[in-house]
Amino acid sequence: MKLILARIGSDPVIQYAFDELTRCLAQMDKTLFLDRRVYEARDPKLQNVLWIGLDGSLAYAEDDEISIDIKNGAGIITGSNARSVLIAVYRALYELGCRFVRPGKDGEILPEQTVTKEELNIQLRQKPSYRHRAVCIEGSNDYQHVADMIDWLPKIGMNGYFVQFHTPYYFFNNWYSHDLNPTWEGETLSQEDVFHIWKRLEEEIAKRGLMYHAVGHGWTCEPFGIPGGGWDKQTEQIPEHTKQYLAQVNGERELYDGVALDTNLCYSNPKARDIVTDAIVNYCKENPAVGYLHFWLADMANNHCECEKCKDIRPADFYVMMLNELDEKLTAAGITTKIVFLVYLDLLWEPEFARIKNQDRFVLMFAPITRTYTNALTDETGNAEDITLAPYI
Repeated sequence: MKLILARIGSDPVIQYAFDELTRCLAQMDKTLFLDRRVYEARDPKLQNVLWIGLDGSLAYAEDDEISIDIKNGAGIITGSNARSVLIAVYRALYELGCRFVRPGKDGEILPEQTVTKEELNIQLRQKPSYRHRAVCIEGSNDYQHVADMIDWLPKIGMNGYFVQFHTPYYFFNNWYSHDLNPTWEGETLSQEDVFHIWKRLEEEIAKRGLMYHAVGHGWTCEPFGIPGGGWDKQTEQIPEHTKQYLAQVNGERELYDGVALDTNLCYSNPKARDIVTDAIVNYCKENPAVGYLHFWLADMANNHCECEKCKDIRPADFYVMMLNELDEKLTAAGITTKIVFLVYLDLLWEPEFARIKNQDRFVLMFAPITRTYTNALTDETGNAEDITLAPYI
């Protein structure tokens, strides 16, 4: 059977979507003749053509709405952006019996079958319930683990990947060192090695048009010259001139239990806030591929500053103050990167006076680490509005 596949435009993500559709169809039916074409726009005069790309039928949006309208092998596979066209292609393949059960090629099931025009009938239009459907790196990873995961995400309708820390050395080293596996000999991996591994993985994210999230923890230490690439205890002494910026806990300005990532700052100190927000602006300038930059405070609890200027102000108020200061600097620099901020631990208590000024800049990430996801939020009370928190102390 002959099937005319026509790609609309030259967007690289749509090129990839087009190639994936042809790859899978050819593998499913080795007798199928695929007539592959490229057009700048959809030509309504052409009949018996299956178009892949953006034809203007859906308004541009980040929400990944998809539309598949195929009758007797002709029609359109489209979406609200280039990434959603790729998601729509995989959804069309799903309707034809393909399954993507896990990352890796052995998780891809493409049934061998004759593909006929009469069987190519799919009418479907959907919009996801959630805009952000991403996976965060953590655990123990090598290159292929992450590459396979990135490849798998759009196949199951997800749209983003989040690499944690400035460089994800901690998670790669967990794998390559094999510290917890006595049967494998470990490898020595440097920060520079991981930097260059990640540069290649960034290309895999871009190829699929995925939302690229980055960093998270580390902003309370890295800008001050203190490494924050994991939860290991710091072995080097903190310079005296840096201690003035650290949170005062139990009368001391030191790393919290020796861990830089767990150490908050003296957020009433405008210089401390400036150092952090200036570092974020520089990061955004140097990493324009990152669309969603996560700006989190320190990990752990009961580690906020207890000095006279900080102790009576909630962490969430200081956090929102910094978010507003950061937005002003990003706006002045002409940077459009979205900033993701975290509702987590002490930040579950809302700010009392500070308010976000430019809501278009920010994405709120809810991370209630102290509760279980095995039960619904409302299970115990029956009504989410009844849930209250004890006073913040």
